[in-house]
Amino acid sequence: MRWTRRHTVPGGRLKSGRRVWAFAAVVLVGIGVSTILSLRPLVSGGREITEVRRTDLALQRAGDLRTTLAEWQVYIEPHIATFSTRPLTLDPADLATGSKLVETAIANSQLLATSLRTLGLQKEAGNLERSQAALTASIAAIGPMAAGSPDEVRARVVAGERAAFTQLWLLTSTTSGTVRQMRDTDLQQSGSYLDNGRVTMLAVEALSALAVFGTAIVVGRRSQRRERNERDKVMRHDFETTLQRALEMAETEADAYIVVNRALDASVPNLQVEMLLADSSRAHFHQMFVTDSGPDARTGCGVVSPLLCPATNRGHTVQFPSSAAIDACPYLQGRATGDCSAACVPVSIAGKTVGVLHATGPDTVAPTESDVRYVEVTARRAAERIAMLRAFEKSETQARSDPLTGLLNRRSLENQVNDLERTATPYSLAYGDLDHFKVLNDTHGHEAGDQALRLFSRVLRDSVRPADIAARYGGEEFVVVLPDCNVETATAVLERVRERLALALTNGRVPSFTVSFGLAASAAGDTFDEIVALADHALLAAKSEGRNRVVLAAEGQTPESAEPEPVGSE
Repeated sequence: MRWTRRHTVPGGRLKSGRRVWAFAAVVLVGIGVSTILSLRPLVSGGREITEVRRTDLALQRAGDLRTTLAEWQVYIEPHIATFSTRPLTLDPADLATGSKLVETAIANSQLLATSLRTLGLQKEAGNLERSQAALTASIAAIGPMAAGSPDEVRARVVAGERAAFTQLWLLTSTTSGTVRQMRDTDLQQSGSYLDNGRVTMLAVEALSALAVFGTAIVVGRRSQRRERNERDKVMRHDFETTLQRALEMAETEADAYIVVNRALDASVPNLQVEMLLADSSRAHFHQMFVTDSGPDARTGCGVVSPLLCPATNRGHTVQFPSSAAIDACPYLQGRATGDCSAACVPVSIAGKTVGVLHATGPDTVAPTESDVRYVEVTARRAAERIAMLRAFEKSETQARSDPLTGLLNRRSLENQVNDLERTATPYSLAYGDLDHFKVLNDTHGHEAGDQALRLFSRVLRDSVRPADIAARYGGEEFVVVLPDCNVETATAVLERVRERLALALTNGRVPSFTVSFGLAASAAGDTFDEIVALADHALLAAKSEGRNRVVLAAEGQTPESAEPEPVGSE
C-alpha cells in the first residue's frame, strides 16, 4: 500500500484564500495611489541612501587598497633592508607573491579611483592614480637593479620606493577621511528625509491598512479553515479507499495486521499505535502489532482484558491529553518511558467490541482531531476485514472438517494425500476402528457414542505430528496418514495412541472402549485406494486376533487379495 498524508486536493493553494488576498491587494493599490504625494520625502531619502552606499563602497575599496599596500610593505621590507649594501636575491615563489601583490594594489587603486569619480571627487581620483603609478614605477625599478648595480644606485632605488609608498599611503588616508565626511553628511540628510516620510505616510495609511489586513486575516482564516476541513475529508476518503483495496488483498489475519500497521505508519506518523485484540475467550488481550519499536518508542498499554479497558467498555473513542492528569486512564500512568498523551479507539468485530487501537503521543500534546479520525477509519476497516477473514476461515474449516470430531473429512483427506503423491512423498497409512462401537451405542446411547468419537479424535490429534493427516473416514472408522514415516515408527505412534486413549478413559466420563489399527506402507500399492484396502485388510486381522492392537499388512500381500470390511462393521 502506497499512500502519504501529504496528498493535496487538485488546484494547489486554497482558492478562497487567494480570492481574499487578491481583494486585499486591490484595496492596497488604491491606498498606494493616494499616498504618492506623501512619498516625496521617502524618495529623497532613498537617493541619499544611494549616496551613502556609494560612499561606503569607496571606503571599502580604500580599505582594501590600504590592506594590500600594508601587505606589500611587509613583504618587501625584509628584502630591501640590505638592498643598498648587497644584491637582492628572490626565489621564484617570492617573485610570484610580489607580482600578485602589485597586481592587486593596481586593481584596488583603479576601483577606488572609479568610486571617487562617482562621488564627484575628480581631483582626488587623479592624485590617487598618479601616486599609484609612481609606486608602480619605483617597484619596477627594483628588478633591474637587483644585481650588478652600484651601491649608491641601489640605495636611491630603495629610497624612491619608500617615498612613493609613503605618498600613496598618506593620500589614501586623506581620501578616506574626505569620503567619511561625505557619508556622515548623507546619513544625516537621509535620516531627516526618512523621518519626515514615515510620519506622513503612517498618518495617512495606518488605519486603512490595519482595517484591510484585519478583514483579510479574519475572512481568510475562516475560508481556509473550511477548505482545510474539506481537504482533510478528501484525504481521508483517499486513505480509506487505499486501505480498503490493500485489505481486500490480505488473505490472512496476519496479512491484514501488516497492512493496518503500514497504514497507521503513513497516516499518523507522529503517533505510536498498537493493536490489542481479545482471544477466543474474550478475556485476555494480545498485542497484534505496534507501529514504532525504535529506541525512543514508548512502552505499550498494560491492560490485559477488554473488561478493564475504558475504550472497549464505553464502546467509543476516549482521549487523554496527559497521563499525569487525575482522570487519565490508570494504564497510562506510571510508565517507564514517562508521561504521554493518548487516544484509544475500540475495535468491534461482528458487533462485539473485542479490541482497541491504542495511540500515544508526547505528553500534553493530545492527538489532533484529524489524527483521531484516521485511527478511527483504520479501526473500522480493519475490523470489517478481520471479521470477513474469520468468517471465511470458519466456513472453510467447516467444509473440510467433520462436524462431530473436528478432524478432516474423507474428501479433504484424499485431497491432501493427492498432494503427497504429486511430490512423491512416501507415507504410512493406518486404518483405525473403535472396537464394539455398536454395542457401546446400543448400551449407553448415541450421546455416549458421540462422546467416545470426540474423545478418541482429541487423543489422536494430540498424539500425531502437526504434519500428519488424521481424518474421520466414516462412522467409527478413522484413517491416519504419516508422511515420511516408515511402518516401524508408525507402529510406535499408533501404540502411543492406544496408551493415551486408555489413560484418557480413566476419568470415567466416557464408557470404556478400545481401538484397533491396520497399517500399510504407501510403497505396497499403486493408488491411495489400494493402500487403504491393504490397511483395511490388516485391520480385519487385528479384529480377528482379539482387537485392541496394531497389525501390519502382511508382506507381499497384494491389494487384489485384500477384502475390505464394510463400513460400520465390528
